[in-house]
Amino acid sequence: MGSKYFDIAIALFMGYFAYTRYATEQYGFAILFTVLCGLNLLTAFMKHKRLKELEEK
Repeated sequence: MGSKYFDIAIALFMGYFAYTRYATEQYGFAILFTVLCGLNLLTAFMKHKRLKELEEK
């Protein structure tokens, strides 16, 4: 399992690409990068939650 901070960085990177694609009216790519950004944020959240549960045990 990798670092959750890496997932957050990738999500920010994808968010930037989503914004620039939306600004250049490439809506298909903007939606793709938005979904990828959301999935990376979800992954980071799940890793954080799992690590917190493991620390409590």
